[in-house]
Amino acid sequence: MRALVGLYLAIGIALVAIGFLLPGPCPNRNSYVVNQIIFVLTWPVGLYAEVYQGQLSAQEWLHRQACGEGGLGPKPISG
Repeated sequence: MRALVGLYLAIGIALVAIGFLLPGPCPNRNSYVVNQIIFVLTWPVGLYAEVYQGQLSAQEWLHRQACGEGGLGPKPISG
């Protein structure tokens, strides 16, 4: 069981690391630790909702997380 949880967390951490290494130029990097922790804990939900059922590629999904646009669904526009 510990190995399974460790693998789950390792995959989440690896996805965050890949997101920071691959995206290229970002206007503002997502450096909020809480946002990264939430991503690591909920990455299967985001992968399913944004990539499998959504319209993003896996690379675009990781880019959104690394460049400060992370989270599920479109951001509401205030104004």
